Amino acid sequence: MEHISKISDILSESFFNKDVCLSSVKKATAFGFWKDITGSRFSNFSMPYDIKGSTLFVAVKNPQVMQELIFYKNNILSKSKNYFSPLGYNINEIRYDYKIWNKINSSDEVIGDNSLEDIDIETIEKTDLTPIEQKEISKVTDTISNYSFMTDEQKNRFKRNIINSIKAKKVINSL
Repeated sequence: MEHISKISDILSESFFNKDVCLSSVKKATAFGFWKDITGSRFSNFSMPYDIKGSTLFVAVKNPQVMQELIFYKNNILSKSKNYFSPLGYNINEIRYDYKIWNKINSSDEVIGDNSLEDIDIETIEKTDLTPIEQKEISKVTDTISNYSFMTDEQKNRFKRNIINSIKAKKVINSL
């Protein structure tokens, strides 16, 4: 007999209760404030890509941008504390790398799932979930509601993305 798992069990085991997920969401949230930290002058030419310990790793477009950001390092560190500290990151060092810029910004590298390219969002959003799926998703979204490091808007986006991902898989499986 085939083993059937609940959605919440699968997500719980492989995604939501792991420190890796929490860390990734926190990093993504912190990185989302980069423009507020650096200003529009540098945000188009630099991008944080990792945090290890108390060190923030930032990809920069070229050595000239790196040199300017090094000049503003103390200012950036000071501003970053306002955004990173509430998420549990105590950043006191920044490492810049211009060699990784093209890899991070490469349009040749496929990121994500291309199987949804021909399916419009309305089709996904109109897809109905069974009562069991709704109950399982409710458990997951209740967990997200308890995250203290996200704003309500971020929580709602995260929940909506999860629901739409599950609906999208149903649409794909029905094709």
